[in-house]
This record gives sequence, C-alpha cells and structure tokens, in this order.
Amino acid sequence: MKFTQLNPQWVRAIYVLVVLTLLINTTCLSQGNLPMIRATSQNVTIKDGYVIQEGIWNLSPEIKPDVYFSLPSDVKKTITFYTDIDSISFDVEPRRQYDFNILLNDKDTCLTRISTGEKTSVLTRISDSTKFIAPELLAMDFVVFRESLRSEHAGLYRYQDREKLDRLLDSCLLSINKPLTQLDFGKKILFITSAIQDGHTGTNISSLLVNSYLEHVKLFPLYLYFVDQKALISCQNDKHFPVGTEILSINGQPVGQIKRALFRYLPSDGSIETKKAQTLNNNGAFPFLYNWIFGNHESFLVQYKTLTGVIKNISVSAAFATDFECKIKNSTNSTKDLDVQYPKNGTAILTIKTFDQNRIKRSGQDFKHFLDEAFETISEKGIQNLTIDVRGNAGGEDTNGALLYSYIAKSPFKYYSSIQTNSKKFTLADNPLLGWVEPQDSSFKGNVYFLINGLSFSTTSDFCAIAKSNGRGVFIGEETGGGYYGNTSGQTVKVELPNSKIQVIIPKLKYTNDVKKVYFTDRGVMPDYQVIPTVEDLAIGKDVQLQMAIDLANQKY
Repeated sequence: MKFTQLNPQWVRAIYVLVVLTLLINTTCLSQGNLPMIRATSQNVTIKDGYVIQEGIWNLSPEIKPDVYFSLPSDVKKTITFYTDIDSISFDVEPRRQYDFNILLNDKDTCLTRISTGEKTSVLTRISDSTKFIAPELLAMDFVVFRESLRSEHAGLYRYQDREKLDRLLDSCLLSINKPLTQLDFGKKILFITSAIQDGHTGTNISSLLVNSYLEHVKLFPLYLYFVDQKALISCQNDKHFPVGTEILSINGQPVGQIKRALFRYLPSDGSIETKKAQTLNNNGAFPFLYNWIFGNHESFLVQYKTLTGVIKNISVSAAFATDFECKIKNSTNSTKDLDVQYPKNGTAILTIKTFDQNRIKRSGQDFKHFLDEAFETISEKGIQNLTIDVRGNAGGEDTNGALLYSYIAKSPFKYYSSIQTNSKKFTLADNPLLGWVEPQDSSFKGNVYFLINGLSFSTTSDFCAIAKSNGRGVFIGEETGGGYYGNTSGQTVKVELPNSKIQVIIPKLKYTNDVKKVYFTDRGVMPDYQVIPTVEDLAIGKDVQLQMAIDLANQKY
C-alpha cells in the first residue's frame, strides 16, 4: 500500500473542519428539535407555579445550557418564561429537565434549561407559627386571597382606585420569593386588607399573633396612648414613667414614624384614623403590633419627656405580656348593653353599646321592648335633652340602627339609597330600609346629643350618618370609625388560605346611606365638638365627653 504524505497545513485545515462539523452536528442534535420562542430584550420574567419572579433572569447566549433551578415543591406546577414578545410554558415534575431555545434579536440562540431537581417536602399544614412555608405555597395562598377579594368583595374599589389597588396586589404577589413563617406572610395579608380601606375585611391574624406571643415572646413593656400626635404613658407599670409621660422615640425611631408604620396594618373605612388609634390604645395592642412589625428585642432604648419637661433616655427590658398587664378605668356611664338614666330633671342618657341582636338577647334584653319603654318614660318625664351614647358600639343588625333613629326622627326618612353585591342590586322588596321609614308615634322631638368615638362602627356609623345628615342633633367626641356614606358588610364569606391557614373574612354587601353630600368622601361622621380624653382623664375615669353633653344641655335647659 502506498502512502502519500499530506501537507501539514492541509492536515490542520482538515482537523479544524472536522471539529467544526462535529460541533455543528452536536448543536443540531441538542437544539434542532427543541421548542423556540423569540425575544428582543435580554430581560425575562419567570412564573414558577404561583410565584412570579422579575429581574432574576437575563439571556446569556454564551452559556449553553443556561439552567434555571425551580423553586422546591412537592406538587405539580407550571413554569412559564416570558420574554418581551413571547412566552413558553412547561408542566413540570420533580427530577426532570426541560430544554428550549430563546432566539434573541433573530440571531443569537440561547439554549435554556429548567431543572426541577429532587422532590422536596414542603410544609402544607401549619401547627407551629415559627415554621417556614415554601414561596410556591405562599404564592398559591395569595392568589386564592386575591381572587376571593375580586369575586366576593362588593366594596373592594369603594375607596381605592381599581388600577392602583390591582398594582398593589400584583406587587405583593411578586414580593413572595422566599420561605416565610405564617405570621410573616400574615403581614402581607394584613397590609392589603388595610390598603383596601374597608374595616369589615377581617382576618384571624390578631388572634394568631396573641397566641404566638403571649407566653413565648418578650414584648415592649409599656402601654402607650396616642393622642394629638403624641404617645403618652397611659398606665404606670414602671417607676420611671408616671401616667402622662411622653414617649418621644423607641430605639432611635420617632413615635410618629412608628405609629404611621403600624397604621399600615390596621384596617379601617376610608382614610379614618380614629379606629386605628383606638385599636392601638385599647387592650394592650401596641406591644404586640410593635414587636410583630419591628422585630423582637431583649431591650429598648426609650427617649421620653418627664412631666416637668426634661428629656431623658433609658433602656428598658422586654417582658412577657402577662407580666405587665394594666387595666384602664372604664369611663362609660353604664355597664349594661342597653340602659337609660335620668341624672336630673329634663335630661336623659340613653346608652346603646351594641346593635347586635344575639348579644342583646344573651344579656336578657329585647331591643324593641327596651326602646318602647325608654321613650315612653322619656315622654312621661317631659325630657327635653337626650344624650345618646354609642361610643364603642361596633354595630350589629342594620334594622336596629334604623329602629333607634325612628324614635328620634321628626319626619319620614330613608335609610339606604342602595344595597348591592357584585352580582345583584337589591330592591325595596329585598330590604324595606331602601324605602321610606315612618317615625314612631312616641318619637322624641327635643334636643339630642350624640357621643361618638373611633369604635362607633358599622351600623352605628350608619345610624349616626342618618342623624347627622338630617340635622337631628349635636355630635360630641371624635370621628366615627365607620364611613359616613356607608359600609360593606352584611353577608360575609370566610376563606381559609390552604397552606398558611390564615382566615380572611370578606363582606359581600355594599351599603350606601341615604345622606346629604359632605366635603369628604372617605371619612366618618365628624363631631361638632371634638373632645378627646387625656390620659389623666382615663386614669381617674373622668368622662369628659359626657360632661360636654351635660354642659350643652344645661345651656339649653
């Protein structure tokens, strides 16, 4: 056999050609039959199950393959890649790989791989609020929450612009990209319920928080009373802080900033803040909320102003809530849910602590019977000045609010102008309060003074709005916690988010009160005389709001 010696240059050229051919063939074998999408931008959004991830993926043609490792999950899910002009989805399973191409600017092919790795067990049921839940499951919960709001909540866009609220919901969903505990995820849920600006949209987060913290977490050890842009000590449980001491900052943060941060997690109607302040001021809520939002600390640096005006700093140790309980005296004039008193000739004080029919029955009282007897006696005694105390009345049956007003109405009145759900508008046949309501035969015609505060809510706010609109009396205290123009309440839907087990209460009926227009569209019933008790008033149980009503009545009498 004869061998011909080849030119070394030709040998090198053939070698390079063979290598290139092999590379081309290999590339064709691995990429030629793969699905392809197009892009004109390197930025790609990935939807991993329910988790939407923006800003984490840029196309890199030089990396082959460019591997995306999916979020851990033990459930089947869909992963979608979104370019600026195209998208592709895969129904994925554990321990699998899914390859596809992205053609960038019609010239660079980006071989992309989805790797789901090993099957990972993730928490699906909560028995310990400190355990972490996978972002896939939390995102699933948030989607359930969002879609339940959209389908059931009749007042979802009552106070908020639709586009703005939808962007906020989407933003919250996008922020779910790491494991969270039940209570940390709860911050996102409560943030949204507060942003909706509807006080009837509820959750079980507060009870979860108390149960988790009460005996297991040390808290900020002082009770604060927020009033007039200040935070004052309302209950002395430390020798350095007598009642009335002003707290200026905690851990270097001004209390005004702290209050604004906490208000973002407290639901209320519209832009009303009195209900939020009452929530912080009552039942020791501040220490729980402060630690939840700002984190646990063994001690706190507190800057305060003494009663003599000297500014000082002191470090206070955290304590369990059970170690610093402090009761504030009740300044209301009666312990009964329904009561009437006659402190002097010509005056009466009618206390209505609830419109809740079940609560009234449990107390052994009957609402209609009580009103009949009370106003009959008021008439017999020739009462000219009537104070109606609805402070702290969180509401109840709307018919009871309308019934109470019928006992002080001077002429026929309308209570609601409309009632509707997302799928139905109610008629007079559905609810008689959409029509004219006649005053009672024994209707009171004298002077009326209404005592209100931030806990005057729901039906109570409706009752006050009708009275205010009809000019039926003088309002004393602070802005009601419920909206002047109505509320969203009535029938509700309870939704339990499947993985975090957080419960959400969604109101289905949007009520619009039949009232005259006022300047604000997102506020409650405003007092004619704003009277807010000081911490000193609270400490001794002095009822300055009732005293104002009495003083005004004395001027009339």
